[in-house]
Amino acid sequence: MTKFKTTLLAMAVSAAAFSVQAAQVSLYGSVSTGVLYQNQASLSGGTENQESKDSFTMESGFWGDSIWGITGEEDLGNGWTVGFTLENGFDSDTGKMTGGSVLFDSQAYLRIGNDKVNFAFGNIGGLASAGGDFDLLCAFDPMEAFVDVAGLGAFASKDFASGNMAVVEVTPMEGFKVSLMANAGDEDDEARWSDRNHYYGVGLSYENGPLALAGIAEMRKYNSQADWGANDDTDSWTFTVAAAYDFEVVRPSFVYQHVSKSREFASEAVDGSDAYNYDSFMLGATAPLGQGTLRATVQYVKGENEYDSKDEASATIFGLAYTYDMSKRTALYAGAYYSIGGDGLDKDLSTGETEYSGGMTRTDYNSFGLGLGLVHTF
Repeated sequence: MTKFKTTLLAMAVSAAAFSVQAAQVSLYGSVSTGVLYQNQASLSGGTENQESKDSFTMESGFWGDSIWGITGEEDLGNGWTVGFTLENGFDSDTGKMTGGSVLFDSQAYLRIGNDKVNFAFGNIGGLASAGGDFDLLCAFDPMEAFVDVAGLGAFASKDFASGNMAVVEVTPMEGFKVSLMANAGDEDDEARWSDRNHYYGVGLSYENGPLALAGIAEMRKYNSQADWGANDDTDSWTFTVAAAYDFEVVRPSFVYQHVSKSREFASEAVDGSDAYNYDSFMLGATAPLGQGTLRATVQYVKGENEYDSKDEASATIFGLAYTYDMSKRTALYAGAYYSIGGDGLDKDLSTGETEYSGGMTRTDYNSFGLGLGLVHTF
């Protein structure tokens, strides 16, 4: 080997060592797979009716998500760091990506900040989405999104995420955080600003020992032509408050949310006349039991048509689950849910699906589910 090649090799090794030291990159994820029995409620209306039916299936991520991701961070000095997270969701039972052609559908962002302020930009979940690194609501959900139903399934803001999102987090004092979030719209860059669907959010959170509090205000400004027909009043507001206190033997939690002019649970029409106002409540608790955790929730949602007070919808959802920790990274889980009502709700809370062919709507929502599975994190 020539002296020149030896020098290049030494430089490459040194550069690689410096890169590993300066920018720490790691792979992380979780795989959740189980079996799920469901009794799904009947559907009626539209072009056909669907009777109540039973199903027994293998499911991915009905307790904890099946995801993999890459995260990295570099120390810039003077207390500042820059980092990134790229996260993909997948179905562990089939291997398919949950985002279709989108590789990093769960979240993908670049972050820069210090211990007082952080800025992030990318594909990010909303402040009350119960998912992602900037959400403020998931910490109050004892069921952690079990089957999409018992885990905040009665809340319209759940699972909302958007690209073109910008976040600012400010920590003025220990335990207290202010979060500001906005997106530049979900349409192509060529579209006019007024033609894009926009999201704006502000959140306050406080943690002090066993006490946790959060308050969130969000607005979704819809494209009036594409999403709401001729209706001019197209701003949907969401207000959420949450509280929890850890007594060590039990940690109760409470969440309340009011949504105005939402079409999250509405029927297939998307004009303003089908916008609903919703009030959602969740009372839950976790308690250590043996080598695991017992979890329980009760949720209630009631909706009223913005333009017709006689057009109402409601549902009550009960959830109970137990997670058994086999190690720090592996757990067995078993859970069940039961839902009552749902007349007028087009969203199937037993599966999280919102679309029914032929304009069918849910008229009887007495559904039951029971699942058992295994989750491993890495």
